[in-house]
Amino acid sequence: MLILVYGDDTFRAQEKVGKLREAFLEKHDKAGFNLAEFASTDKPGEILQAVSSLPFMGSKRMVVIRDLVATTKTDAKDQWASLANTPESSVVVLWETLSEKEIEKKPLYKVIASEAKQSLDGIASASGLAMTGVHKFSFPILEGSALSKWTSDRVKELGGQIAPDALRELSDRVGGDLWQMDGEIKKLIAFTGTLVPSSRRTIALADVDLLVRATFDGEIFALVDAISRKESSRAIRLLEEERLAGGSDFAIFGMLARQVRLLLGARASLDEDPRATSSRLASEMEINPFVAQKAIDQARKFTLADLRATHELLFRYDAGMKSGVLDAELAVDLVTTKLIK
Repeated sequence: MLILVYGDDTFRAQEKVGKLREAFLEKHDKAGFNLAEFASTDKPGEILQAVSSLPFMGSKRMVVIRDLVATTKTDAKDQWASLANTPESSVVVLWETLSEKEIEKKPLYKVIASEAKQSLDGIASASGLAMTGVHKFSFPILEGSALSKWTSDRVKELGGQIAPDALRELSDRVGGDLWQMDGEIKKLIAFTGTLVPSSRRTIALADVDLLVRATFDGEIFALVDAISRKESSRAIRLLEEERLAGGSDFAIFGMLARQVRLLLGARASLDEDPRATSSRLASEMEINPFVAQKAIDQARKFTLADLRATHELLFRYDAGMKSGVLDAELAVDLVTTKLIK
């Protein structure tokens, strides 16, 4: 059996490999005699020998190989073709950290997929069954409702509860980095006492505001959300938090400018068609669908005229900063004030 685990969400990919490993040890190899792990830099002969060897005192053996597909060059791909015909006694897990599109372009992936199909065509035609030679598990970066669901499920899995507004804020602040998200969830659960049944309470928005440091993109989303709701005190607090954390006003200005351009595109689409979708905007502006949905939600709270005026202001301020006439901190404050008004 050949299993391909891949995706740029390395947290869920690693978690999947861990579960495959645990299931194998529980069912076939409690003593751990038949589990071998390799990196792509290890000698090909040793890896292939491990794959083809018979299990020791058991019925199955598992071989986990890290980043083999990602690192194998075109001139070396053929030596791995036999992986497509892995013996029934072996379970080979190819653990990759590339996205689906990137994986499918790799020469070794094409060889394995082709060899697996050819070797199974005869069996499929004889049995009348459609068969797949490679079992694939893809883990893209989560966003939107999928990210919210994963986060909510993770909170429950760890014994906690979270309020809807806190869940939205947590997803916005952290985004699809599940390594950070998992750590933030554990911190929130510990803080709210949900590890102690007698003192259990739901994670609230105030807890997220107090404990969770947003990624830079997440901070900008949160800042623009506060601005769009005319929550001036919260917008100012978020801006100051970013500065205190070492954020450069030049970088903040650049991100605000980018966000205003996104809002302009979203507002123009909404004015043309009030039912404009995030998928359409994502395609037109070549941006992530999650970012497109956030832009549409935020753009509903601005007029096209206001956004155009802010965009012109950004252009003038940018020229002023580059010529040394205007301070970057003042420029950020003026743009924020303009958007709030």
